[in-house]
Amino acid sequence: MTHALPVEDRLAVADLLADYCELVDAYDIDAVALLFTADCVTDYGPGRGGRVAGRDAVRDRIAAGQAQFRRTHHQLGQSRLRPRDAGADAGPIGAVDALTYVTAMHEEWDGRQWRAHLRYVDVVVRTRGGWLLAERRVHAAVIDGRPEIEWVWVERRTP
Repeated sequence: MTHALPVEDRLAVADLLADYCELVDAYDIDAVALLFTADCVTDYGPGRGGRVAGRDAVRDRIAAGQAQFRRTHHQLGQSRLRPRDAGADAGPIGAVDALTYVTAMHEEWDGRQWRAHLRYVDVVVRTRGGWLLAERRVHAAVIDGRPEIEWVWVERRTP
């Protein structure tokens, strides 16, 4: 039986996801890094750095990736949060699978603009300091203006 995620935890996870967008758009990379666990793993896709492990390495990957932009704007859409069930007597929920839709606008230093319609596929864990990102994978649904970047694509059945 899956536990329901209490409203206060849903709000805390939603704030974590929003904090990521706000901080990455402000290029506050050290603050972005603190949203991840020390042993986190990310994969933004093969054309955006691939698999990276550990908070320091993730921080450096995000810094390098975001440095190519003059401005960004990350807009969150719907998010589905599903607690990882540790058993009926396990106590508070310790981890959540989160799937969040994202539209990210990018303006490069030369003025080129492009848009990515993505899904963040996350594992969020409860820590003593609150909820943090333990895993983040990025899957692309539609990319406008940067066809040369290699992505992991959202799976879609053939009609």
